[in-house]
Amino acid sequence: MSDRRVVMDASAIVAWLLNERGAPTIGRLLQFAVLPAPNVTESIRSARTHGHRMTSDQLFSRLEASCAAVEPFRDVDAPRAAELLLYADRRTNGQLSLGDALCIAVAERLQLPLVGDDGLWAELPLEVDFHQFR
Repeated sequence: MSDRRVVMDASAIVAWLLNERGAPTIGRLLQFAVLPAPNVTESIRSARTHGHRMTSDQLFSRLEASCAAVEPFRDVDAPRAAELLLYADRRTNGQLSLGDALCIAVAERLQLPLVGDDGLWAELPLEVDFHQFR
């Protein structure tokens, strides 16, 4: 097992939960993944909205069983998330979601690369590497 860790956004988690394109890649990375708690909530909601039959508790247990670590959003992450949202408001017409900003802030605090599906992130002034998974 590698010591390498990555932070995954909600799109990656949802792809895995719903077995969408890119799910095998995410499945291989989950044991090394850090999942920001707000993105776990967003992912479970999205999976349920798109017809996943497991309950929210069952989906959370499935994520825990994958050996991914759930990382809380901390007060020190709030200013960075706000700055990212302000930057996106000015540069991308507000195309960055609150969940994405929270995910990026957690990844930067932990100094871990990000795995996600939003090409917009490549245009942001990130302090960590971003890898698009599909």
